[in-house]
Amino acid sequence: MARESEDLWQSLARSGESLASEEDYEHGYSREVRQDLRRCIAFRCGDELYGLSISELAEITKPFVTTPVPRTAEFVIGVGNIRGNVLPVIDLARRLRLPARAATASTRVLIVRHGDELHGIVVDEVRDVVSIPPEAFEPPPGALPGTRAGFIAALARHGGEILILLDLAVLLAPGDFVRFEAGTRRP
Repeated sequence: MARESEDLWQSLARSGESLASEEDYEHGYSREVRQDLRRCIAFRCGDELYGLSISELAEITKPFVTTPVPRTAEFVIGVGNIRGNVLPVIDLARRLRLPARAATASTRVLIVRHGDELHGIVVDEVRDVVSIPPEAFEPPPGALPGTRAGFIAALARHGGEILILLDLAVLLAPGDFVRFEAGTRRP
């Protein structure tokens, strides 16, 4: 416990925030808390830091058993059952066309709400819930190359890194979940 407290105090000291004492509060000190901060879950996939709005997150869990589904896209791991809900589970690295990595003790499944459905998204590591001011978000550059560009809703600097905020509607577009064989047509 002492180590955790020490880490918290060190973190506060590094942040540059001043700490108010009881005496400060007795003399009318109040600290303004911004109400417009955007809360995101920050997680790693490969070497990059990604995020989703905390409002889209239902829960975070360790990987669970899934059943493969024929004729689905390569990024679809399968379907799984979590607390009585059957949901599709995708590998974010494959979806973003990043190099595949083996699952580790840090691997987690983000259970997200998209419309009326739950989906599982496998990520390498969940980092933290972060609060970011709206002015820190920037649209992705228009000239951003590659398939991943379409999945990006915004970019933000956080803790010396760039947080890539994903567009869940594009990431979980239902038409992308089906694999079409050569010679067949999309509906």
